[in-house]
Amino acid sequence: MKPQIGLRTHGGALALYGVLLVLPTLVLGFLQWHHIQTEAERELGEVPRDAEDAASRLRRALQGELDRLVASESVRPFEHYARYYSPDTPDGEFALLDSPLARSERPVGVLGWYKLDLSDPEASQVEVYLGADDSPVAHGALEAATAGLSSRHFDSLWLRTSMPLGTSSEELALSVRALAASAAGADDADCLSAEQMSIFDPVHSVVGDFGLLAYREDDGTPRLVAHRTVLIEPLPELLGRGECLQRLAQGRRMVQGFFLDARWWLDELPAALAARVLTKRERFLPAGTAEAKEEHGYLARVYPVADTGFESESDADGLLGELSVAIDAAGIEARHVERERRFLGVALMLALSLGTGFVLLLHGVRKDIEQARRTENFVAAVTHELRTPLSTIQFHAEMLQDGWVNDDEQRDEFHRRIVRETARLSTLVERVLEKAHLSAGPAQPRPGDLCAEVARHIDKLHGWRTSKELDLAFALPEELPPVMLTPEAVGSILINLVENARKYAPVDPALPGHEPILVAVRRERDGLALEVADRGQGVPSTERARVFEAFYRTGDESTRSVRGTGLGLHLVALHASSVGGRASVEERPGGGALFRVLFPYAPMSAS
Repeated sequence: MKPQIGLRTHGGALALYGVLLVLPTLVLGFLQWHHIQTEAERELGEVPRDAEDAASRLRRALQGELDRLVASESVRPFEHYARYYSPDTPDGEFALLDSPLARSERPVGVLGWYKLDLSDPEASQVEVYLGADDSPVAHGALEAATAGLSSRHFDSLWLRTSMPLGTSSEELALSVRALAASAAGADDADCLSAEQMSIFDPVHSVVGDFGLLAYREDDGTPRLVAHRTVLIEPLPELLGRGECLQRLAQGRRMVQGFFLDARWWLDELPAALAARVLTKRERFLPAGTAEAKEEHGYLARVYPVADTGFESESDADGLLGELSVAIDAAGIEARHVERERRFLGVALMLALSLGTGFVLLLHGVRKDIEQARRTENFVAAVTHELRTPLSTIQFHAEMLQDGWVNDDEQRDEFHRRIVRETARLSTLVERVLEKAHLSAGPAQPRPGDLCAEVARHIDKLHGWRTSKELDLAFALPEELPPVMLTPEAVGSILINLVENARKYAPVDPALPGHEPILVAVRRERDGLALEVADRGQGVPSTERARVFEAFYRTGDESTRSVRGTGLGLHLVALHASSVGGRASVEERPGGGALFRVLFPYAPMSAS
């Protein structure tokens, strides 16, 4: 009968393995993979928004710096924008002093101050002030800038029409003294002193808001200008007075302001602010270095001129100092690839683990099925082995009991058969008990003479033959070194190997050239080998490693003609292992099987 229950158990175990381990692992793996992909898409989708947010922070920082600078200049009195001014003094004495703009430190970002008088275009001249740094180089650079500014006024009239007036524009009541001092020359001191009685009268004036302008010189040099218009009402009552006052009779219209340092505004300040407001993942690309979008993931543009309220003469001037903030999508993609690799690595390890578990489970189930099959074969063999001798014993005993045997010779033969079959039953029981005994614990081998132990069993082995002629031959050399053994191990190994040879390769005296089964002891490098060689069919190479397993027998017990239980060779292997040796089988030269059991040398013996 085939182990159908084992097969069903096999399929059920694999299905349970798949449901409890493989299926949840696949589901969790899919969910993790989906999360990795979704997270990468989300991060890549947030790149444009994050880049624009970073650019917005940089714009606000630039605007804040510009507003602070303009606000600090807005509180500067308009009369400071002149070569001379006359401050109020406690005693009312008139004093004509150099402008503070000629000696004060320039704020960071201010290239210099200027004033342009629009009242008399014919005599109009731009005045420049560099503060404490009145070096020839700085003075020349600022004069070049103001020269271009003056020409723009007279050529394009943008200054003439530009008079921003807003909530911060002021209507002031300035004194004639302050106005006259701002328009005075070095030789006007005596005139102003002489007219001192009338120069404290108030004059209505308007000071406008600062406006911002960006343009390029003809050579491409960028200019950034903050300018405001100052209007002074006409004073006809000053006609006929000294020349220092008479020039105020028609009123005054002036443009005051300052030049921003283009390098500071377009390069240095954005870089400093970017280091303060941008995060590590947000890259700042200065003016002139903005690279292709493909190399930086996404670029958000920042225009320090157009984005901060500067007017410009052309669209190109509004793009002066174009900056970029980049978020490197390559870094996100690299992190995503690294996550995928880690996931695939973990997935591979899980696959190997699950695969190993599956293989081990399959091997274990197959081993259990094989063990069940062997157990069934063993039960069938034991049943057969028990039935045959019991039937024989019962038959001959009944014949003797009923008096059917009158011949003494025949009676003796029946007695011998009963004894032989009884011995077979006893051997079967002893083998089962012997396997249990060997599996329970190791033996305690001791040094001994292997040939002497084999010789003790020669008569018994001859007596168990099934034919009249001797079927065993022995080759037992003398003076061999002792080996580690137990008498029980040698006897069981010898008897089981000889019985196995008689069952599967019996000697037929009727065949020409027949050879007996050879029992020999040979000297090997690691010990003495007990060999039993026959001239049978031999053992197939595919089964040589399995013939020593418990209950293993080739074929089907229901159809096998050779009796046995599959324990004999297994006991041989157990006994060999118990004394530190090993059992093997190989092809005999000339045909047949050669079973060999190696007994190790006893300590201190010559090998």
